[in-house]
This record gives sequence, C-alpha cells and structure tokens, in this order.
Amino acid sequence: MKLILEKRERVLVKTRAHRRVLRGPLLGFLFLVAATSYLTGLLLREDLAPWLVEGRPLFLALLAVVSGVLLFIWCLRPWIRWANRYIYLTTERIVTKRGRRAAGQHSIGLYAIHDIVAVVRHNAPQLAPGTLRIVLGEDRVDITHVPAVARMRGHCVGAITALPHFPAVDGVNMVEGNGGLPPMRPTNEAHEQQHQHPQNPREWTEHE
Repeated sequence: MKLILEKRERVLVKTRAHRRVLRGPLLGFLFLVAATSYLTGLLLREDLAPWLVEGRPLFLALLAVVSGVLLFIWCLRPWIRWANRYIYLTTERIVTKRGRRAAGQHSIGLYAIHDIVAVVRHNAPQLAPGTLRIVLGEDRVDITHVPAVARMRGHCVGAITALPHFPAVDGVNMVEGNGGLPPMRPTNEAHEQQHQHPQNPREWTEHE
C-alpha cells in the first residue's frame, strides 16, 4: 500500500533507515555459515562413533532445519523489516511506515511539532546517521537510524516554516536561527532571529 496523500500534499523526502541496522544480521549470517559448515564437516568424518555414523542422515537433516530457522530469524526477518520501513517527509507531516498495512503507519503533523533535534554520537561526520527527536509539547517521538540526520532535520525545519499561515500557529511564530543550515549535532545554545511578528517568536533550539 502506497502512502496516501491529502489534497495538495506532496512528498519532499523518502528514505529508509540507515544500512547500519543490517550489521547485526550480517554478522549473524557469517557466524551461521561458519558454524553450519563446521558442524557439517564434523558429521561427514569417518572416524566418528558408530551411533553418530548411523544417525548421520538424521543429524544432517536436523542441522539443515535449525540453520534455516536461524537464518530466517537472525538475517531474513531483520532485512525484510528494514526493506519495508520507510520515512517520509511531506509538506504537511512526518510519516514512518512499516509494511503495506495502515496499522504500520504513524503520522506526525508538522503544525504539532515544537522542536526537532538531530541526535548523533560525539565527533560524528557531517552526514552521520542518528536519531531524529521530534518534540510535541510534553511528548517526544524518536525516529532512529535516520540517514544524514542533520540534513533531514534541516529539511523538516524548512517544511515547517513553509506551512501556510505559519506565523499564526498556536499564536506564536517559529523561526530557524541557523540560516536554514541543519546542525551537525545538538548543542545547548538557542538561536533567535527576527520575524514579522517579533512579540512571540518560537525558537528552534539545538540541544547537546
């Protein structure tokens, strides 16, 4: 099921979680291949105990079944989950979508967002993946493993500031104090910029 858009809504960014989430399944696959090969070679030896030689076909079949089950659990299922999970930024909302069912879709309206923080590890490179932390009043939503999370934050801020009737949202104004450039990592400094309605500006902050 494709993402259903509202009237005049369009997709600005479509991406998947960063490929680093597949490191665990890849290591599991390598371990599984090595262990299965070793045990298969061990069972094919001729100097085994008689009871092992007699039960060799059964043990080989059992090894194949166990390896297949672990391959699905450790490798295929995480890969399928990654391949079917998308992150959308549209002109009206941020959507995380898993699979084809509507139950796997979660939307956050841009008007409801109070702040967006790009959380990355210390000394991360410019286009490092990380967590996109979306602040909704007293609640927050974390979208993990976002590729180039600082750039994604910049796209989100740009989409919010481009909303129709943006200065009238909640009786306050939101401005981007970094010239539209996304931060590389959160800091505790808050940037301010003059707007058409300076009496109640909403600040986009960067948190450490």
